[in-house]
Amino acid sequence: MDIKETGKKLKPFAPVLSVALVTACVAGSLSGYEAPVYAATQEETPVKKEETKEKKEEKKTAAKGSFDLEDGVYKGTGTGYAGDITVSVLIKDKQIVSIDILSSSDDAAFFTRAKAVIDKIIEGQTLDVDTVSGATFSSRGIISAVKNALTGEKDTSETGQAQSGQTGAAAGSSTSVAQVEDAAAYKDGTYYGSGTGFGGPLKVMVEISGGKIASIQIVENSDGSDYISKAASLIDSIIATQSTNVDTVSGATYSSVGIIQAVRDALSQAAVNGTSDTSQNNNNNSNNNSNNNSSSDDNNSTVTGTVPYKEGIYYGTAEGYSGDVSVAVVIQEKTIKAILITESSDDEAFFNRAMDVVKKVIQIQKTDDVDTVSGATYSSKGLLNAIKNALKQAEKVTNGESIDEKPDLTDLKELIERAEKLEEDKYTETSWAVLQTRLADAQEALEETKQTIVDKAVEKLKTAIAQLESKDGKDEENTKYVSGTYEVTVPCTPDEDEDFEEYELTMSVVIRNDKIVSITGITGDGASSNDSYIKRAANGTSSIKGVVSQIIDKGMPEDIDTVSRATCSSNAILEGCKKVLEAAERPTDMEAE
Repeated sequence: MDIKETGKKLKPFAPVLSVALVTACVAGSLSGYEAPVYAATQEETPVKKEETKEKKEEKKTAAKGSFDLEDGVYKGTGTGYAGDITVSVLIKDKQIVSIDILSSSDDAAFFTRAKAVIDKIIEGQTLDVDTVSGATFSSRGIISAVKNALTGEKDTSETGQAQSGQTGAAAGSSTSVAQVEDAAAYKDGTYYGSGTGFGGPLKVMVEISGGKIASIQIVENSDGSDYISKAASLIDSIIATQSTNVDTVSGATYSSVGIIQAVRDALSQAAVNGTSDTSQNNNNNSNNNSNNNSSSDDNNSTVTGTVPYKEGIYYGTAEGYSGDVSVAVVIQEKTIKAILITESSDDEAFFNRAMDVVKKVIQIQKTDDVDTVSGATYSSKGLLNAIKNALKQAEKVTNGESIDEKPDLTDLKELIERAEKLEEDKYTETSWAVLQTRLADAQEALEETKQTIVDKAVEKLKTAIAQLESKDGKDEENTKYVSGTYEVTVPCTPDEDEDFEEYELTMSVVIRNDKIVSITGITGDGASSNDSYIKRAANGTSSIKGVVSQIIDKGMPEDIDTVSRATCSSNAILEGCKKVLEAAERPTDMEAE
């Protein structure tokens, strides 16, 4: 497998943590080894954020909807990085129901990242949200466009490009690198290094031959293709001069800086006599980041395994305590050389304790007879199962079986076909516009490779269909419940064996045609440690379906499975839905009299 293919396989592991780990462990321990990469499907796990009680109260209040506007679709324009960004905002019952991008001239890679602010705005029902790191100008433009739509306030700021004076300005990034003293000679081998480009982490592979830099290849980056292509031209200069003290490329400054940083990081591992200060700093940072997230036997050169699988890097995922745990297992010469942690949302203290299972696997070269760690049972079990899943991938590859997992598009295709058969003239303009947006997103999702993206498209399209409003109002005839958006607050009470203080859980529930079609804004007013349980209960994990999806699928909070290790939060959400249904129920004739 060539290095370009390897780079593509490594792309899902772009976060800085993953890059630092591969740099520190694989490059340091496996100098000169170019292994093929085999990737199992992995789920992205959001980073848990701490919120103060005051902020949560603020969010809770805002989520009730305070936009004093008539129901309808509002258009607005803001200033992004390269030009105007235009959005449409759907208001229903004084709430922002959806935000859709109508036009943008910003780079697609960065703009996709910037759209994360949309979920933040809708979730909090406020424009007071943070911009997206690495896509500051684009995300700020989206916020300004929404503000313009709702308030009429115009965005008079300059484009990000104009403010930076060049292409590729990322907030908080440096546009230059200091001159350094390069090493006189390097150890032969292949080394990996990481830096930060415009869009985020950037990784290179540097090959040393005869004590000199022989080749440099970019194996991972988050920058736009145009920028990285321009910046890559400086690689020839580095090789020609055998020095990283080269000029950045005009029009791709930040990508250039990222490449230089990454090359210096790689060279710091290969240096025979002397390293640059910058390289040392970069390498130290990598080491700091990887201390608790990688493992190889301290004397792995003396460890000889009998693992009957092809050499390569294999990826596996399993459920930990708070979410998915993902690992990369490096196999060389029938030996597990290293196990790298690429993803985890578990508590750091418990997870560090759980890392003992990783050390044990490397020590004995198998997963059998490895016990979970007392006091970190779920985290260590997740690690162990993730390693087992990675080894299953290795077994398949060795047996000549395909491990490419394609998403199941059955539900999505059926839903698209159903939506396309609906007739526009039967529904209100607003609800039809939302449906068309979700339908377009669903059609794009047919080309996606991740099941999570497909599932999200299914959920959104299903909700849009359920929320269609009939022009003649016949949909509301003979219904048991009054359609609308309902705010509800219920207590989340611990069971006898649960150790947390009772708190209140608030959420917004939408009823249409006697069905619950949407549950959003689920927040708790208790300790921040409850947030992970609420999120787990609502959204589930890669292997467990959350209660929100279950309720929307059935339309009612009946015969719903609670989520393990989030039972109380699951029950609170169910109770909230039942409470809403009671409030929305139409009075009988007798009650009306």
